[in-house]
Amino acid sequence: MGFESTYQWEDPIYSGVVFGSVFTTLVAICYYSLISVFAYASLTLLMAVIGVKIYTYVMVTFLKKETTNPIAKFAGCELTIPAEKVNDYASRGTEKLNCGIKELRRLFMVENMLDSIKFGLSLWVLTYIGSWFNAMTLLILGWIGLFSIPKIYVNNKAQIDPVLDQVKAKLTEVSDKVTALMPQAKAVAAEPKKEE
Repeated sequence: MGFESTYQWEDPIYSGVVFGSVFTTLVAICYYSLISVFAYASLTLLMAVIGVKIYTYVMVTFLKKETTNPIAKFAGCELTIPAEKVNDYASRGTEKLNCGIKELRRLFMVENMLDSIKFGLSLWVLTYIGSWFNAMTLLILGWIGLFSIPKIYVNNKAQIDPVLDQVKAKLTEVSDKVTALMPQAKAVAAEPKKEE
């Protein structure tokens, strides 16, 4: 099952388990250290497995009832990480990191005035977001949004799409007006026309 089907709630039980476990962990990290959260979560899992093992043993040995072991399907799961996948993810991650570094260098060196101004405005907005929320709160809100926004969009696509089209049109209009006011942007916009 892919992650896309998970956050779109195609299998509600599986999606609920994934959402609930990560959400509980993120909230717990807000109040306790990461080490404590890891230790308590691992201890809870261990106690649950021991409880299931004892229950199955009692049912089979003493009560002579055939009981399916619910954790048996997890016992055979392959938990090793293939070296090829690690290398693939590492190379893709390195590519993305290098692209990000190049883009940041371009923005900080003001190679394109308009892009650097947009970047500066984004940083300015981030200062306000940072004063309202800490990183953990943003992670929790992002996790909730990941599991709610796609489902809301799929269920209300007919009503949402026209509004999104209007918003995109307004943003394009504002961006065009800002671009027209900047001398450097005018020169960049005029270059393709000269080549034609």
